[in-house]
Amino acid sequence: MSSQGISGFLLDLTTSTSSSTDGLIELRDLHIRVPALEKLLSDIALDADFQDSSPSGKSHNSSGRRATAPRGAKHKRDSESGESGKSSGGSDSGEPEHKRSRPSQERKQSALARKKYAKLTPEELKVVEVPGRGVVSWRHYGQLMKFPPGTANAVEQTAGFPDYTPNLARVEETDQVRKRWLQADFEELLKTAPWNTMFEDRGQQLLLHRPADLSAKIQDGLSRLVKFMSENRKAFWYVGHWFFVNHGLDVSSDQLHRDRKRDCDYAKKHYKRLIDELVRDGFPESLLEEPGVWTYPSKVCFWVIMDPSHADDSGNRITLQSQLELVDRAEPARAQWNYCDSDEARTQHLSQALKDRLLDETERGQYNVSDDFP
Repeated sequence: MSSQGISGFLLDLTTSTSSSTDGLIELRDLHIRVPALEKLLSDIALDADFQDSSPSGKSHNSSGRRATAPRGAKHKRDSESGESGKSSGGSDSGEPEHKRSRPSQERKQSALARKKYAKLTPEELKVVEVPGRGVVSWRHYGQLMKFPPGTANAVEQTAGFPDYTPNLARVEETDQVRKRWLQADFEELLKTAPWNTMFEDRGQQLLLHRPADLSAKIQDGLSRLVKFMSENRKAFWYVGHWFFVNHGLDVSSDQLHRDRKRDCDYAKKHYKRLIDELVRDGFPESLLEEPGVWTYPSKVCFWVIMDPSHADDSGNRITLQSQLELVDRAEPARAQWNYCDSDEARTQHLSQALKDRLLDETERGQYNVSDDFP
């Protein structure tokens, strides 16, 4: 597939071409007015029980580690999300006048978010909109998206990681999320164990620190972290590629859902415990910012699967493996910055103070994060 796969369709939206979206799969925000919708949403509600994945058990905004700047739109969720999820209205909308979107609401929606899913053209289903200022709802491969709501343990997403999730305020949007669960395709992808590839391709050298400046105890701590990464690589991959599982479909889908939740719950809990122990013993927090030391994001990173009609330039359907490669290069934090083109790109999400610590190019590649896992 040509580069149009993702980057070729990015649209930088401003408020004038607004969109509306608010985040992760979260049923709390939904105003269920149609009785049949409750059953339709029940499976997705269960799939959302692992929204907060912070390894520290507290907001990264308060801990200072890779914290993102507050989003005004996100903090206005209670007053905005219920409105922005409604249909954009119009004389042919079939909705009462009081339910149609007002101009102020439409300014928070992208051009495609104002359209109903059924009205999207094949080309519009390929578009990845980028929300501009004031935009809280947009479309990503046709799916309506929003910013994730904050939780008790994570107000902000970890810096550098994707920060969006399906907006399920409309029945037809929920249905489209369900339809993109292609069980056979996912089973084929998971058989390739992409988490093994992610671990084998990880950054293995220190970019910000020299071993000569680290005590033996601290270097041992690095080895413990890499050992944990190795043992829990599947959970790290899952949390960076969080796809919807229609677990009410059959036994196999239900088992995948349960196994994923078990693996991620374990990794979240024990990664927090390990980091807390190391930091208490004097482990420099700047080492946690090394690209070769994996970060467990505060919130899961939802992976939007392309519409099945999406084909490459030769007319062939785009496989999940190809989609995985595209999304990992478009949003490199998902694979722990493995596929960045340069060390500068791997560290671009860090503070300027940490960027200034980047080792000289002649030194990079000399120091392993852990000699136990070369």
